[in-house]
Amino acid sequence: MSILFPTDFSEHSAKTFGFALDLAKKLNETITLVHVYPVPMNYPSIDETRLGDVSEELINVTESAMEDRLRQFKTDLQDRYGSSHPELVRVNGILRMGFVGEEVARAADEVKASYIVIGAKKPTGLKKFLGGSDVGAIIKKSHVPIFTVPENYHFRSIDKIAYATDLTFNDNDVISRLIELALKFGSIIKCFHVHDSNLEVENAIISDFIERYKTEANNRTITFELVDNINITDGIDYYVNQHDIDLLVVLKQKTYWLDIFESSVTKKLVFHEDVPMLIYHD
Repeated sequence: MSILFPTDFSEHSAKTFGFALDLAKKLNETITLVHVYPVPMNYPSIDETRLGDVSEELINVTESAMEDRLRQFKTDLQDRYGSSHPELVRVNGILRMGFVGEEVARAADEVKASYIVIGAKKPTGLKKFLGGSDVGAIIKKSHVPIFTVPENYHFRSIDKIAYATDLTFNDNDVISRLIELALKFGSIIKCFHVHDSNLEVENAIISDFIERYKTEANNRTITFELVDNINITDGIDYYVNQHDIDLLVVLKQKTYWLDIFESSVTKKLVFHEDVPMLIYHD
């Protein structure tokens, strides 16, 4: 198994690599870099009779340039992290030409990635790779769990993991996987549901979860609670800030999170200034 690390070769990406290194060390896995670049475009003034030759030439030149950049980025990572993670910093690298979402998802399948780690930047001006739309494309196209690490994140131990649950049967799989992940980090899990109605029904579901995870609930490694707020995003933000959460977890469901992950709510969650996010897929 490997952790897939999409990169745009930026300083933020190099910084985020430290998060991927820590994760790889705890999970005893390797890291694979992937860089996706667009198909090079011909200049409109080029003679159409030479279009095929020029296209092939452009592709070859672009590929060579990307290979140089990938090689330099790997050298920079070695200089930056070699002394602290000598056994992990030597990584494999993949170059792909095409659309970011599709190519990252394909690479994740090929390397049998357990997780994808992305450095997420708030989009400003023209959206660049990993600057907004491409993060959304990776989330939408990939079925592998994704960590998004915000630009202003200051690295710290992951002691508190918060799972924003929708109180569905799909939660059992996520919670089981989180329990396994939390053991690696020595973390506690705080499951919470933002609600504005049906308190009696939701309390009954919470009681069922507590009974199912009785052992973990009794030793306080996992808790369940309701958050009263009519706005999902505001309720999540309040909980994360109020409880000093180190990692926010959500389940991207086809029925519930699909619309949210294609709206402004996603931007507020994914580009949270302080807290990384882990996105599972149903």
